[in-house]
Amino acid sequence: MKVYVGDPAAARAYVEADRGRADDYYLAEGTGFARRFTATDARVTELVPLTGDGYETWVAGRDPDTDQPRGQLRDDDRAVRFVEVVVNGPKTWSLAAALHPDIAAAYEAAQDRAAEQIIGWLAEHATTRVGPRGGQVQVPLQVLEAATVRHYTSRANDPHWHLHLQLLSRVFAAGKWRGLHTVGIRDSLGAINGIGHAAMACDPELNAAFAAHGYTKDATGEIQELADYAGPFSARNAQIARNVDRYEREWTATHPGERPGPALRRAWDARAWADGRPDKVVAQPGVTLDERWRGQLSGLGYRGPSGPVDLAPTPVGALDREELVQRALARLAADRSAWNAPDVRGEVERLIAAAGVVVQAAVRIELAEDVAARAMDRCLPLLDRDGVPEHIRAWTSRPVLAVEAELAARLATRVTERPAGVPDTDQTPLVDVAAGAARLDPGQAAAVVALAGRRRLVVIEGAAGAGKTTTLAATRSLLAEQGRRLVVVTPTLKAAKVVAAEVGAVAGSAARLAFEYGWRWNDDGAWARLGIGDLCPTTGGVYAGPGRGRGSARGPPRRGRGRDAGSGHRPGPADGRRRVPGAPRPAR
Repeated sequence: MKVYVGDPAAARAYVEADRGRADDYYLAEGTGFARRFTATDARVTELVPLTGDGYETWVAGRDPDTDQPRGQLRDDDRAVRFVEVVVNGPKTWSLAAALHPDIAAAYEAAQDRAAEQIIGWLAEHATTRVGPRGGQVQVPLQVLEAATVRHYTSRANDPHWHLHLQLLSRVFAAGKWRGLHTVGIRDSLGAINGIGHAAMACDPELNAAFAAHGYTKDATGEIQELADYAGPFSARNAQIARNVDRYEREWTATHPGERPGPALRRAWDARAWADGRPDKVVAQPGVTLDERWRGQLSGLGYRGPSGPVDLAPTPVGALDREELVQRALARLAADRSAWNAPDVRGEVERLIAAAGVVVQAAVRIELAEDVAARAMDRCLPLLDRDGVPEHIRAWTSRPVLAVEAELAARLATRVTERPAGVPDTDQTPLVDVAAGAARLDPGQAAAVVALAGRRRLVVIEGAAGAGKTTTLAATRSLLAEQGRRLVVVTPTLKAAKVVAAEVGAVAGSAARLAFEYGWRWNDDGAWARLGIGDLCPTTGGVYAGPGRGRGSARGPPRRGRGRDAGSGHRPGPADGRRRVPGAPRPAR
C-alpha cells in the first residue's frame, strides 16, 4: 500500500513511470488515462474515463467535470492525494496472459471485477473523522471515489498484468467533502489483499480460460506448468533492462543535454534482447512484444500442455465452515496476538481461495461474510468500551490469552530466582549512568540501572514514545564499559534493523531465535521442533543446533504472505518433523 502525497501533476508522472518501456505497446490512444468509479452503500458505478488532465484535476481533490474544489483543500507538498494498492496475481498468470490472448482478456476482466469488489467493501467499511481536534469521531462514508490504471509490464519489461487501484483522499460524509481516514485504510489491508486475491482465484471466467489451455493451479494459485519458468524469465528480462540502461548511460555521456528519441530507444531495445544471448531468439523489427515473450519462453525450453483439462472446483457445500473458522483464528493467532475484523475477513478469503472454490462473486462473498461473522463471534474483545473503530486491532482469542497467562506465570516464577552465590538480601547494585544522564529521564535511568544489574530476569514495560531505544543505547554503552554486551530480540525483522542501526547492538527477530533453536511452524499455527541431526525440510540441511551449520543459523527464509523474513512468517509445513509433546509455543 502506498499513500501518495505531493503535487497532483507528479501523480501522473508517478503512474506513467511505474510502467515498463514496453507498456506503450498496449496503451492505445482514445481509451482514457484512467477508469473512474464512485461507490455509495457498496454500489459501485463506473463514470466517464479520465484523460490525463482530468486525472490530475481529480487527484488534486477537484471535480474533474466542473473543477470545483471538494471541501477545504490543502495545497502544500504533504497533502495526501490518494491511497493506492496494486491488484495482480501470481507471476505465472502474467506469463499465461502473454502466451494466450483469451487468457489475457479473462485476466484483465477478473482484475476489474476484483478492483470493484475492493472498492465496494471499502465504501462500507472506510471512515472519515468529524469533530474538533481532540474530540473527533469516525463516521461512515456516503461517497467514495477511486480510479484504476492498467499496466502490462514490469520495469524490466516482464509480462506483468496489474492494476493501480487508487482511492481518492476526498470523500463525502456527514453532508460535506472531507478527508479519508488513511490509517483505517492501512489497517484494513488484510481484507483488501484477501478480497482481491480470492476474487481472481475463484473467478469462473479466468479459471475456465486456464483450464482450456491445460493449466492447473496449486494451493497458492501458481500455474504449475509455468512455475519453473517464472524465475529464469524474470532474470533474462532484468538482464535486458540492464543492457538498455547501460546503452543510455553511454549515450548520455557523449550527448550532454540531449534526450534520446523513440527511434533510438527502439534500436537499443532490439540490441538489448540480442546482447549476451546470441544463440536465442533475437528481436526483429515488426515483431510484437507478445511474440518476443513467446519466443523467449520457447528458448527457455517451455512447451505448452497437450490439451485442455477438466475444471473440477471444490463445491461450496463441501466446505466445513466451522473448520474454516478454526483455521482462520489459528492462522491469525500464529501471526499476532490481536487483530481486527478486516484481518479476519482477509484470512477467510485466503482460505476459500486455497480450497479451490470457483464460483460467482456473490456466492463467494456470502460464504466469506458468513465464515468471517462466525469467526468474530468466537473472538474476545480487548477493549471494554463501545464505539471502538473497526480498524483497531482490539480482538483476540482464548488460546492467545492462555499463552499470555502462561508467560506471565513463568515470568513471575523466574523473577524470584537468583544466581548461585547471591544472597536473598542482595539488591541490584547501583551503576554509573552519568555518561548518558543528560539525555535520560529518571525512569529511563532506573531502567538502565536494572538492565545492567545482576538480576537474571528484569521485566520493564515502555509505551510507544517512552524512549526505549534511547534506554537501550545507554544500556549498551554501560555494558560495554563492564566488558559485557547487549543482544536484542525484537518482534519483527524491521524492528531488529532499527535496533541494530540506532542502538548498535546485535539484534534479531524472535522468529529467527526460535528458528535457530530448531522450532518450525506452519500457516495453521502447528509447531514442531527438530533434534540435532534431523533433516530440516525448510533449508534442506542437517540441523546441528543454534548457530551451527545449514538449517540452524540462517534464520527463516523469506516466504509467506508478504511478511518480512523472521517477522512472524511461517517457514512451511511441519509434516514429517518430530513434534515435541507438551512443548510450549514461543511468545508472540
